[in-house]
Amino acid sequence: MEKQLIYISGPISHRDPTERRKAFAATAAMLRAKGFDVVNPMENGLPENSPTHAHMRRDFEMLMCCDIIYMMKGWTHSKGCKVEFDVATAIGMSFMFQETGLETFKFE
Repeated sequence: MEKQLIYISGPISHRDPTERRKAFAATAAMLRAKGFDVVNPMENGLPENSPTHAHMRRDFEMLMCCDIIYMMKGWTHSKGCKVEFDVATAIGMSFMFQETGLETFKFE
């Protein structure tokens, strides 16, 4: 069976970049250990000091290639995560929420 590609969505803006990189890396490692191929937006190839809109454009490109979106804790307090949630819902992706473990949800 082919591995599913999962995108990590979590709050980044207005937070400590070092802490966020560590949190995303830990989440990516956990998901890989569970058998997923992982897309980590903290590794989108852009310089860290690129404007937020440039990061969001790249992140949406990456999101559109995925099967599942994994919502990290705090996503409801992040404008970017809420938009990623809406896009993922609109294109019929499945969801996982850090708060509920690896249970998969689909919103119609």
